[in-house]
Amino acid sequence: MTRSPSAPAAATDAPNAGFNAALQRPVTTLEPEFLKQLPVDNLVGAIVALTSEVYLLRERLQTLEAELTTRRVLPEGAVENHVETPEEQQRRAEDLAAYTERVLAELARDRVPVSTIDPGVSKYLATHAELAAAGTR
Repeated sequence: MTRSPSAPAAATDAPNAGFNAALQRPVTTLEPEFLKQLPVDNLVGAIVALTSEVYLLRERLQTLEAELTTRRVLPEGAVENHVETPEEQQRRAEDLAAYTERVLAELARDRVPVSTIDPGVSKYLATHAELAAAGTR
C-alpha cells in the first residue's frame, strides 16, 4: 500500500499498514529484526509509555511510604535514612548487576535463537485473517 505522506489515510487504512512490528509466524531461523521495520516514532512512543509507567510506580511507592508513615508502621524518613547492612548491599549490588545484564544484553545478543522450531509447524498454523477468509472462524 503506497500513499503520499501528505494524503489523508482512508478510514479503512490500518494504522500500521506498511510495516510489521509483530511476529506473524514461529521463529524458525534467525530472530526477527523488529526495529528494521518499526518507525522511530513508535520506538519513542514505547519509551514514553515505559517512562510514564516507571513514574507511576515511583508515585505509588511514595504513596505507600506516606501511608506506612501515617499509620506509624515506619518512622518519618525511614526509607531515606535506611542504612544497608553489608549483606543488603551485596544483595542489591548482585540484583542491580543481574537486572542491568538482563536489560542491556538485548543490545548485544546475536540473532540466532536459543532453540529451533521445525519449519513444518507453519502448515498447522493460520492467522486470524486466513481463518476468516476460509470461513472456519
